[in-house]
Amino acid sequence: MSRVLSVSSSRADVGILGPVWAALASHDDVEPHVFLTGMHRAVDAPAVETVPAGVTVHEGGADLGGGTGPDAADAMASITRAAGDIYANVVPDLVLVTGDRLDMLPAAAATLPFNIPLAHLHGGEVTEGAIDDRVRHAITKLAHLHCVSSGRARDRLLALGEEEWRITVTGAPGLDTLKGAPVMSLDELAAALEIPDIAGLRLVTVHPETNAEDPLAPLDALLVALAARPAPTLITAPNSDPGGAEMRRRIEAFVAANDWAHFRDTLGSRLYPNALRQAVLMAGNSSSGIIEAGLFGMPVVNIGDRQKGRERGDNVVDVPNDPEAVVTAIDRFGTEPYFRFPTGTPYGDGAAGPKVAAAITVENDRARLLMKPHPAAVGCR
Repeated sequence: MSRVLSVSSSRADVGILGPVWAALASHDDVEPHVFLTGMHRAVDAPAVETVPAGVTVHEGGADLGGGTGPDAADAMASITRAAGDIYANVVPDLVLVTGDRLDMLPAAAATLPFNIPLAHLHGGEVTEGAIDDRVRHAITKLAHLHCVSSGRARDRLLALGEEEWRITVTGAPGLDTLKGAPVMSLDELAAALEIPDIAGLRLVTVHPETNAEDPLAPLDALLVALAARPAPTLITAPNSDPGGAEMRRRIEAFVAANDWAHFRDTLGSRLYPNALRQAVLMAGNSSSGIIEAGLFGMPVVNIGDRQKGRERGDNVVDVPNDPEAVVTAIDRFGTEPYFRFPTGTPYGDGAAGPKVAAAITVENDRARLLMKPHPAAVGCR
């Protein structure tokens, strides 16, 4: 029996990890555990409803809170302590971490004193405008197994000195969640959102650009552009990175001043894919616009440098943190009739969850798994 513990630090990675959890739970020889931390520990955090039966859930640590650097550092310390306690009690054979968030790094680092094999999902990607870029590459060097979303991500890990046998190209499991969601009509979606008129809906998701001098510049440019082109608009909450709390305050003030704008913390695994199906465009700087929206051919206006360097499909239009540039892009797509690009994404076919589960539960010699050679010894590309 293999005991696998998966870490989730935000509402976003629940959609990514859900298919992996389901696949792990279906294995008779796997005992799956989930550790909920980070944004799940916020006072008003919604309950996670997508954990399959048979998965043991643990909670601990703290939300980064979207405030100052010291606040975030304190929360990261809390996550480290909680992770250490859970690892000591559960004694997992392997820990699975995802991506690149500040609140994921302490959970990954806490495996070191226990010498637990670490598997990493979504390594090898690039987001130059966010601190996430450094976090992701740091976790890559801590990890012993890698499930990557594309061939180019695999090549980057090889260039970082990771051995080829440790890497599996699985695609992005978040696509599995979107692909499997029941389809809702426009009227059904409007009723569920409690928004009377969503014809021509714009979906907005924007987060702090944490590697920039002004992390809130993408939001400020976007709000000016949206106000210049009033239309039904649904804005979801920013993440907990430093600057996120102020960003949320500005969004809430904008929504209060414009009756065509609406705010939701999160849309969840049922409403979000249907918003992607029904909205005329997405605007912001979320990885979801880069990785997932292409599954539906949705036009995406990607603002600023947060996602700079990440692979993207033809559906993504990149614009600077400039209101006029954003307005021009919105004018291109944000009007009816409804427009779609050919569907497709560089991140797989929506069947990644079982591939990830298989890759991280394959039997490996523990000594070989834990002994990572110096990059020079494997010939960095």
